[in-house]
Amino acid sequence: MRSEDLAVAPGGGGPRRLHVLSPAFFAGKHVRRLWPLALVVLARRQLWLIVAAVLVLLAVTTLEWLRRTYELEAGALRLEEGVLERKRRVVPFDRIQQVDLVRKPLHRLLGVATLRVETAGGGGSAEVDLDVVALAEAQALRSSLLKAKAAAAGGAEAGEGAEAAAEVPAERALLRLSLGEVMLAGITGTRAAAVLAVLGPLSQLTDTFPNLSEWLLRRFNPEAVTPTTPAAVVVLVVFALVVWLGLAAASSVVTDYGFTLARLGGDLVVRRGLLERREAVLPMARLQVVRVDESLLRRALGLASIRIQSAGRAGGEDRTASRLAVPILPRSEVNRVLGELLQGAAPVPRLLAPPPAARRRTVRRGVIWTVPPAAGVAIALWVLSRPATPLALLLVALGGLGGLAAYRSLGHARGGGFLYARQGVAIRVTTVVPVAKAQSGSVRSSLFQRRAGLATLHVDIAGGGPTPKVVDEAEGKAEELLQVVLDRSS
Repeated sequence: MRSEDLAVAPGGGGPRRLHVLSPAFFAGKHVRRLWPLALVVLARRQLWLIVAAVLVLLAVTTLEWLRRTYELEAGALRLEEGVLERKRRVVPFDRIQQVDLVRKPLHRLLGVATLRVETAGGGGSAEVDLDVVALAEAQALRSSLLKAKAAAAGGAEAGEGAEAAAEVPAERALLRLSLGEVMLAGITGTRAAAVLAVLGPLSQLTDTFPNLSEWLLRRFNPEAVTPTTPAAVVVLVVFALVVWLGLAAASSVVTDYGFTLARLGGDLVVRRGLLERREAVLPMARLQVVRVDESLLRRALGLASIRIQSAGRAGGEDRTASRLAVPILPRSEVNRVLGELLQGAAPVPRLLAPPPAARRRTVRRGVIWTVPPAAGVAIALWVLSRPATPLALLLVALGGLGGLAAYRSLGHARGGGFLYARQGVAIRVTTVVPVAKAQSGSVRSSLFQRRAGLATLHVDIAGGGPTPKVVDEAEGKAEELLQVVLDRSS
């Protein structure tokens, strides 16, 4: 069966083997698993032993390749593998949830790809990895699987041929990020904090190389002779800032270069990656929650990011969310993208603020959280015979302002079959939940919330990830929202 035939008819043609280069990739996996043994063989420095090990490895991987076949038969994808122990895995088309293409640098150099098939609710053993197949064949096979999945979801009869299967519509791009936007995502996102955590210990290199400061200073200011001058401090600060932000931007480019978000029929498709090109597909029916994240810096720049929570697999870990997250986009584009992800959810309505009791609670909580550090600072300054009261009072006042900001971030709304909730200060998160996807709900209140007549609504949805919450709402309103969730009515 030719690759081009795969795109038309998923059945027929008999079993097929993987690409002829697959044994080399199998060998690489075996070497990584048996690296201590490989080190022992190399350490012996005996040519005959190295040659024998290579020949044995090639023989084993060649047998694996010969004994591994796949076939698109009527209603299912079948994979057979195993040398001593034969295994047969059958994946019905209607159970397929994701068909991803992964292309690492070596894959791209050799013109091949890994095709990964994930099933509904399947754990790790329910995944099918075809490593490796020719790129054109992988794309054609992916198209055939998506067609077969669409036909099965549409109620196609078991005996129907592929000619009657639903055609996969043309792909429609929803969002593309430029190189500059990808770099900005790294600089303004959590990657910058991660890079800073790594660079912190490296700052001690100045103790190991005491002339580093002087060398940097002379590169920018040859007239300076000592690294303790103000000019030297400025040079070092600028250099550290450039390295920090440069590494954060580079990390984002490696992961998200060429980011493209698209719709392909009833599927959401994301492509990203510089060295390792990844293509992830999520059926829209699996989408459970959409979260819009806005950090303080991004809010100031008019930017945001979007996270998608999907129905998780049996193992509990939902890797789809990270694969399909939109790293950055203008805030003006949020409603447009949200409307594509959840039809009828955009624009986000005006959110209702919690009652005044919630403001008093958040301000009080902010002050309480700052009392211990303020007291510690006051004691330290008193020991040093420094004026302590003004700074301690300033810290407590900042805690109160932080609590007020936390209250201003709270809010909720409902309508059109969706529940909207917002919270957070440093990172403000707006959660959009389709009420029809809610599995259950609960109203919880702590001792202090009960004293203030407040409660928090928790909405349980399928899949891993944070639970959507409406925080510090009046008890009566929280119970009313719970009934909305349980009744699945707007």
